[in-house]
Amino acid sequence: DEQDKLVSQSHEESYLLNPMAVFIWTFCDGKTEVRAIRAALQAVFIENKADIAKDLFNLLKLWQENEFIAFEIPRKKRQHHKLCIGMATYDDFDGVYFSVQAIRCYHPEVADEICILVLDNHPEGAIAQELQKLETAIPNYYYVPYTEQTGTTVKHLVFCEADADYVLCIDSHVLIMPGAIRKLIDFLDDNPDCYDLLQGPLVRDDLSTLSTHMNPEWDRGMYGIWETDARGENIEGDVFDIAMQGMGLFASRKEAWLGFNPRFRGFACEEGYIHEKFRQQGRRTLCLPFLRWLHRFPRPLKIPYEKSWADRIYNFFVAYDELGLECAPIEKHFIEQIGQEQTEQIVTQVKKELESPFYFFDAIYCINSDYQTTHWDKIQAGFQKLGILQRVRRAIETNPEAGYTLSHRHIIERAKRQGLKNVLIIENEAIFQNDIELHLQRRIEKLKPEDWTFFALNEGNPLETRFQAIAYHQSIFAELLENMPSDSESIKVWLQTHSSLQQWLTQRYSITG
Repeated sequence: DEQDKLVSQSHEESYLLNPMAVFIWTFCDGKTEVRAIRAALQAVFIENKADIAKDLFNLLKLWQENEFIAFEIPRKKRQHHKLCIGMATYDDFDGVYFSVQAIRCYHPEVADEICILVLDNHPEGAIAQELQKLETAIPNYYYVPYTEQTGTTVKHLVFCEADADYVLCIDSHVLIMPGAIRKLIDFLDDNPDCYDLLQGPLVRDDLSTLSTHMNPEWDRGMYGIWETDARGENIEGDVFDIAMQGMGLFASRKEAWLGFNPRFRGFACEEGYIHEKFRQQGRRTLCLPFLRWLHRFPRPLKIPYEKSWADRIYNFFVAYDELGLECAPIEKHFIEQIGQEQTEQIVTQVKKELESPFYFFDAIYCINSDYQTTHWDKIQAGFQKLGILQRVRRAIETNPEAGYTLSHRHIIERAKRQGLKNVLIIENEAIFQNDIELHLQRRIEKLKPEDWTFFALNEGNPLETRFQAIAYHQSIFAELLENMPSDSESIKVWLQTHSSLQQWLTQRYSITG
């Protein structure tokens, strides 16, 4: 049972791996080139150099055909543009296709100033390959796969990934009225001090009825009721303030974007939350009458992802907690929608999660090797007991010698790109003591009034023990990335100098807490 196994994603089969196969498997991260895998193998298994050179390619091809591994297609090189039009999608090829081609057909005057970014939230799905193929046909189209989270918060990553001065985020089934993109670029050019959230009127299916904003009221498990302000009916009219609007289309300067809470999961809670967040920073939400958009609401074939009341209630509590708002109206509304018993059960669990010391972290990752399924199942049970299972993101360790350190670097790189304030990284074999929550709470209470760089959750001397969990603060993300190499061969050399990630951290920084 303890021997390493390889499990097919498409066949109900598993295979035992010998030491050489395990070594090969740990390199199969989808990015490492075959020649690099071959060189690493030949350096370790010296007596088998000839066999490795002869058989490795066919072995990897066999594994790929059986869906044991999948090699990534190299990312298309990005170019900077004035405006990035981005959309997050989940199994909606038709929506993406027609939204993208409508931009190209009906807005040719901005073709040289824009790029289109498609963030695929289900890159292992049936339509992912076709979405990526569009990169070859459309010069300024970029495809980005993303699997760490699903739902509302993925739109935030459009801003993180955009290489542009301005960002226009749309749903993957939105059509933008002719001339609107040109006017949006001109508006931002003419108003360099505008750090507000920009939106426009929703156009209904009759192409004449408009909804310029939403009133801040509860409605059937959502927040916001469509409304029309007569000022928005004049397409050449002046911009005006609104309380909130549907989030099928919104824009801002890239540097002005305030972001969604990284703890969100699933769908709902955008409307009202992000508008209040801008308002609390002294900014506004503006309706630009010319920025009109048509949204496909009907889904006769049903949505391909699950929406849950639990996620919805959780997101509202997370949002209100962040904004310092009273949560009682949330509970009252959902009691009216789904009943008191179900609401109270969900709210009890949500409050427990928000009160947990683990809630302090913007993101929680667990490093796990793809073939160590037994370890993964075991530690998941521990996460379930702690009430953080839904928050943990799995990070695949790719290399047996340098993988631990390299995985930390990859995670920190993601955290920096996503604008996270901190991140907790847990090792696959971590063992949590019964008092871990109390221990962590005491650590965090010491951290809040002072600056900190990192702290470790482990017993014993940190100079001698491999940390089972490390929390990093955003203040050292850039320095860590600058000092830690990004490839496995360079990391091995780096480790020869510094012995281990733990020793380097403790020598460079004082351990907080």
